[in-house]
Amino acid sequence: MSVTHSFTGTICNQCNFKVAEVLSGCPSCGSESTERVDLKENGTIHSFTVVYVGFGHMATRAPYVLAIVQTEENVKLTTVIEGVTDFNTVKIGDKVRFKGTDEKIGPVFQY
Repeated sequence: MSVTHSFTGTICNQCNFKVAEVLSGCPSCGSESTERVDLKENGTIHSFTVVYVGFGHMATRAPYVLAIVQTEENVKLTTVIEGVTDFNTVKIGDKVRFKGTDEKIGPVFQY
């Protein structure tokens, strides 16, 4: 996992929609006029669940927190939250920070 202070997403030059993936077309308006953009590292837990039985390459991570995080730019993405010591303390609205990119799962945030 590479550790950086931002991660790459895509912004649409037509409708300004941002997404936390590198795409060649806009998922909102369909425009092909997109470019890469650095997204800020801070986010907030919008929704989450604790996964106790993972599958595939995620089996060894279980139990883990799977969350929808909303970044400072209002981009929402599904991600894993690392550094949780007590699953009962995690709540919607908690602040998290981008930790790095996992080759198999994408952006990973930390508690």
